[in-house]
Amino acid sequence: MRCPRRIGLALLLSVASYGYADRLHFVIPAGPGGGLDGTAREIGRTLKAINQYEAISYENMPGGGGGRALSQYLGNRSRYQDAVLVNSTPLIVRSLQGLFPQSFRNLTPIAGLIADYGIFVVRADDSILSWDQLETAFKKDPSSIVVGGGSARGSLDHIVLALALDSIGVNAREVRYLPYDGGAKAMLALLSGEVRILSTGLGETMPFLDARQARALAVTAAKRIEAIADVPTLQEFGHDVAFANWRGIFAQPRVTTERKTELITQFDDLSETNNWNTTLERRGWAALNLTGDAFGDYLLDQESLLREILTKLGFIN
Repeated sequence: MRCPRRIGLALLLSVASYGYADRLHFVIPAGPGGGLDGTAREIGRTLKAINQYEAISYENMPGGGGGRALSQYLGNRSRYQDAVLVNSTPLIVRSLQGLFPQSFRNLTPIAGLIADYGIFVVRADDSILSWDQLETAFKKDPSSIVVGGGSARGSLDHIVLALALDSIGVNAREVRYLPYDGGAKAMLALLSGEVRILSTGLGETMPFLDARQARALAVTAAKRIEAIADVPTLQEFGHDVAFANWRGIFAQPRVTTERKTELITQFDDLSETNNWNTTLERRGWAALNLTGDAFGDYLLDQESLLREILTKLGFIN
C-alpha cells in the first residue's frame, strides 16, 4: 500500500495534469438507504476526505429495477455529461431478462470497487453445523429445506443459491426458495424460523454474524475473507464457485478520453487509501479494484456466467 504522502503527491500531480472539476455528481438507481445508495455516499465521502472534490452531490432515481435511472442518464447526456452512474450486478441480470433495453455496453466502465460476496447462513442454534451437512441434506431431498433470500426469484440471492446447488449436482428448481423484499426482511424470516437457510450478501449479514444471531456455512469468494476468516469458501469443498455482487462506477458512453483518464486515476487513488479500506472492513465489503478495460472484461465474463445460470433456471430462453 502506498504511503499517504505519496498518495497525496499523486493526487496533486493528477489535478495539475487533468484539471479535475470541483464537483462530482452521482446518479443512484435506487432509493435512499440501500446498498447502491450507501456505496455512492461512502465513495463520495472518501473522495471528499482525500480532497479530490470540493463538493459531492447525489441524485436518487429509483424505479424500473434500475431502468429509470439508466434511461435518464443516457437520455440526458448534456445534463449528466460529467456525472457518474453507480451500479451493480442486477444491471446485467435485468438486461439479460429484457427488463430494459440498455446494458453495461451502453456505458463506459470506469471502476469496479466493491465485491459483496454471497453467503449462506443459518440461525446460530441450528443443528446444521457445516456446509457438508447442508449439501448432504440437499442431495437427499432438495425440497426438504426452505431457503430464503432478499430478492425475487431469478434475482441475485436466487442466482447465488442456484450456482451453489449446480456445483453439487442439485437442480435449483427442486429447492424451495422464498423471496423477501430486501435482506432485512429475509433475515427476520430466518431468525423466526420461517426459512432454514438464508442466501444473501455478506455486507448486510455482518451485523447478525457479529451479534451471533446467525452462523455462516460458506461464502462464494475465491479465498477466505479476513472479516469472517473462520468461514470456508465453496471452493474449499471442491466446488468451482466464485461469485460477487460487484458495485462500480460508469461514465457516459462518449466520455472524452481526458475525462475517462481523470476518473480512472481518481478511483485508482481512492482504492489505495486507508480511509477507503477502513470503509470496506466496516461494511463487510471486499475490494474489487478493477478499472477501465479490466473492469469491462470482468463484466463480460460475469454476463456469460449469468446468462448460463438464468437459462438453467428458466428465466431467459
